[in-house]
Amino acid sequence: MKVLITGATGFIGSGLVEKFLTRNYSVNVLTRNVPRAAVKFGDRVNYFKWDPTKEIAPSEAFKGVESVVHLLGENVAGKRWSEKVKKVVYDSRIIGTENLIEGLIASKSQIKTFVSTSAIGIYGVRGDEEVSEQEEILPTDFLSKLCIDWEKVVHEKLPTEIRKCIFRVGVVLGRNGGALSKMELPFKCGVGGVVGSGKQMMSWIHVEDLRELYFDAVKKEEFSGIINATAPNPVNNKTFTKSLGKVLSRPTIFPMPSFAAEMAFGELSTILLDGQKVMPERALKLGYKYQYPQIDKALENLYK
Repeated sequence: MKVLITGATGFIGSGLVEKFLTRNYSVNVLTRNVPRAAVKFGDRVNYFKWDPTKEIAPSEAFKGVESVVHLLGENVAGKRWSEKVKKVVYDSRIIGTENLIEGLIASKSQIKTFVSTSAIGIYGVRGDEEVSEQEEILPTDFLSKLCIDWEKVVHEKLPTEIRKCIFRVGVVLGRNGGALSKMELPFKCGVGGVVGSGKQMMSWIHVEDLRELYFDAVKKEEFSGIINATAPNPVNNKTFTKSLGKVLSRPTIFPMPSFAAEMAFGELSTILLDGQKVMPERALKLGYKYQYPQIDKALENLYK
């Protein structure tokens, strides 16, 4: 089977490409920078140059492809939010997805499955209220509006005969990228601590569980519609802080007050200060067995 992957050189995508290759899939990669991608994967994948916000995806990239995995999007937390940064983040997802689907349709390929990405930011600020896929969605801030519009493109533009699955991804924990790359530095320096009240919920997922969910969505027809990609045991910031400090053997006695986070990160501080308790109800019903359902074991695995 042949699969097409966007965002293949990113934190999640690079490991996902390896997963497909080790399971004897043929992989096509859409990328802005073919030489950089080739450094990662060599001649094991097929490369197609594509600038997602400026052109539709090339038809030849879809030849022989049965499934598309769409991971593309500028890092939401990469820079302090300005209107310019927010536009880049928004356009990379909305225009990028539109151009991908337009290319897919123009190719007239027999695509069976389209696996796309969204985020739990779609639910807005919910405190410690448990949230499942059935919750009503309203645009309350930048992140929720972004995710609503992102999902809307897939629902409205993708041909109805193609099975679609959209993962609403939580805080992804893994080494060499993702949330931990930013969180671990103060802990390693011995100045880690809770952020804000420490009561805000964190709906996390180990990167290997996330990659396995994407793989299952390609392989198993029962994976369709909206699925929360989070671990079944969310924790509050205080619990996460203690667990990370323990695995790193570092103190956790230096809190970051809410006002300090707001001064340091501006509007972006909402990611740190506003919690969500998002439950993977559908993933559990579909029978997915988490490798790392508990935060302590997840962090121990990542730092062993």
